[in-house]
Amino acid sequence: MKSPWLAVCVIAAIAFLPATESQSADPEKSATSPADLMRGQEAGQVRDGNGLKMKLIWCPPGFVTMESVERITEPAAEKDDNVNDNEVDPKDERTPKPRQTEKITPVQVFVTKGYWLGKYEVTQSEWKQVMKTEPWKGQEFTKEGADFPATFISWNDATDFCRRLTEQERGAGRLSNDWEYTLPTKAQWERACRARTETRFSFGDDESKLDDYAWFVDNAVKAGEQYAHRVGQKKANSWGLFDMHGNVWEWCRDIYTEKLPGGRDPEVKLDEKTEGSNRMRRGGSWACVVSFCQSAFRFWYSPGDRDADFGFRVALCAVR
Repeated sequence: MKSPWLAVCVIAAIAFLPATESQSADPEKSATSPADLMRGQEAGQVRDGNGLKMKLIWCPPGFVTMESVERITEPAAEKDDNVNDNEVDPKDERTPKPRQTEKITPVQVFVTKGYWLGKYEVTQSEWKQVMKTEPWKGQEFTKEGADFPATFISWNDATDFCRRLTEQERGAGRLSNDWEYTLPTKAQWERACRARTETRFSFGDDESKLDDYAWFVDNAVKAGEQYAHRVGQKKANSWGLFDMHGNVWEWCRDIYTEKLPGGRDPEVKLDEKTEGSNRMRRGGSWACVVSFCQSAFRFWYSPGDRDADFGFRVALCAVR
């Protein structure tokens, strides 16, 4: 008499066989796609497999709490004819003009895909290799050198750099069509800057420590060094990204809007519903005060504007 257990095992083996044969017959289905091979394994992982040897840091998907800042105008106090001015304490003078206040609202965002972000701001050497130009040449408030940030870079310029770098890397066979070099969205930029923190800066709330992490007005302008400094001279954040605070303003892909959209992968694009065409900048610069260098601070400029503290860093993102 056959063992019931043996019969069960034989039936299970027969049932499993077609699936095994099917997988063996089509090896492409079990192979890892080029897009998967590009993905990092953990936050802070470094990649430099490009012709520039530009170092990129892996930023995994996840949540980031951003801040939507609403500017509110409080009207000036009007004179009350029923009140005798002699009865009013001189210390209680009316507000002579409207006053601007800010209402800050936390906005939860989920970045659904991991991406690579430049370990450093794009340097003059990297810019020249791709663009064959020197926008900073002969300009005021500029230091020249291979490891100094490329400055006097507009949003249009930075976008063109990313497009050309993508074309070069694909042409050399180092980049699949599933990935592209681009500017980070404001959400990607802030997730990378914060590196899972929710404090004013990536290193905490103590602004006295900013000197250790950033070039800003106190240690640049006030020290007589009115220019962007060599990248990587200050401390990195916990994911290994340098100069996320200060040094040069960094362009993002998004159109600037005062109210932040939350949700999954928010990106404000130029369309008929978008008012204006100013682009987002993040991080502050060597010419900025402390508050402009905070993780949440956002500012804007026209996409064609250039200046001594305008730079950028690249993101390497999955196309789909």
